[in-house]
Amino acid sequence: MFARWPRTFGSVAALSLGLALLAVLFNPAWTDEVFYVDPGACLALGKGFLSNGWSQLGHGTPWGLSNPGLPVLLAGWFKLFGFGQFSARAFFFLAQLAGAIALLRWVAARYPLGRSGVLGGVALCMMLHSLAGNMIYHARHDAFALLLFAWFLSHTFGVGGARSRWSAFLLGPACVFFGLQFCGYFALAAAGVFLWRRTREAFLSGLCLAFGFLAGVLLLRCAYGQMGVWQAFLDNRGENFGREFHLDKFYVSKEFLVLIPACLGLVLMEGFSGRGWRNEVASAGGCGLALLLGVPIVIQQIGLWQSPFSWMIAVPLLLLVLPVCATRSFSRGGWFVAVVAGLFLLSCAIRLQELPLAVKEVDRRQQAVGAFRGLATPREVTLASTSLYYDLRASGQEVYWTYDRSLPPHPMIARDVRWLVLAEIDQPSLTGLLGGSWEQVYISDAAPPLAAQGRYLILRRSSPTAP
Repeated sequence: MFARWPRTFGSVAALSLGLALLAVLFNPAWTDEVFYVDPGACLALGKGFLSNGWSQLGHGTPWGLSNPGLPVLLAGWFKLFGFGQFSARAFFFLAQLAGAIALLRWVAARYPLGRSGVLGGVALCMMLHSLAGNMIYHARHDAFALLLFAWFLSHTFGVGGARSRWSAFLLGPACVFFGLQFCGYFALAAAGVFLWRRTREAFLSGLCLAFGFLAGVLLLRCAYGQMGVWQAFLDNRGENFGREFHLDKFYVSKEFLVLIPACLGLVLMEGFSGRGWRNEVASAGGCGLALLLGVPIVIQQIGLWQSPFSWMIAVPLLLLVLPVCATRSFSRGGWFVAVVAGLFLLSCAIRLQELPLAVKEVDRRQQAVGAFRGLATPREVTLASTSLYYDLRASGQEVYWTYDRSLPPHPMIARDVRWLVLAEIDQPSLTGLLGGSWEQVYISDAAPPLAAQGRYLILRRSSPTAP
């Protein structure tokens, strides 16, 4: 009856990968994306390690507000393939895809997944919002989480020996290079592995990882110290500590509404079936629940939890779910395979719902930027919404982007800015922060009902800021 299941499963997985790629190409730029892409763009264009993505930075101020890994790699990418939305989004897509392939290769080497299972697992990594959201909606350095996780697994559950310990050591600087959240997460993961498997090799691997973290921090301190931005880096990273508790940001991804009950059902089914509470399947489900509930709480105690960190739950959960699916049949535990198929349908439905709106938004953004080019001269300073980043970045205009609507721009920018090219949602707060009088000279067509940005506006300053 289910002889064609692998072929059907593979077809659906391939379709989902195509939908993920379309979502990457058409979605507007996000705040985090501008924050990390712009330093790389400036570096690639020969302007130095600068950024207009934070309007709090004055003109010509070196950028060092976060870890340098992503901007440096993007600079090299833009040198090879040019700057633009397609180029930048392809970079994030390929980073996520490479990590998904590396992760599934590790799983397939240990469990009988088969080709369709591997393709399905890769597609899950590219479709689940808790994973792909970092690539499609946030476009931040968390897109490298899958690659780093596969690296961690290769030396933690590899053959051991000196080669494995060197791999653990080199992972440390790589984590510092991309983001401090990787350092904290893999330190917790290494401690958990040692508590579970108290062997000499596990201890040495964890020790090498710790020395790698230290070496990475020293290298970063030296580089940012030479640039004169080390204190700015510490101050900015320190602002992330002590965040307030927000339950909706713990489990922001919709698929967690499926995975949490599924793991709970898996544990209960195995426990009450007579096979005991400690068999392989029940243990996998129990461990999954511990990850789903425990990881955000531990990170939150430090005050660092953010919604893009949902990969910290989803990646290890997939490593538990996929082997279970590989050993289940429809006659015994097949409902769990059906749950994974349901996740595909949920993710595909979300992408299909979002795609038409994303395509319409592309036209509206291009029309607004076209109108602006006919109104302003290149030397006039402009403040713009992040959703217009790629369209305006190539215009040659002196444009700054606001990373956060609640943060005022640098005083010099606030004084000199002549034009605002904004999504409607940004207009009230930014005109209030900048002061002065503003004349509206353009407004786009009415926004679709679900468009979060609203209409696009062009405002010209008609009087200076009040003293």
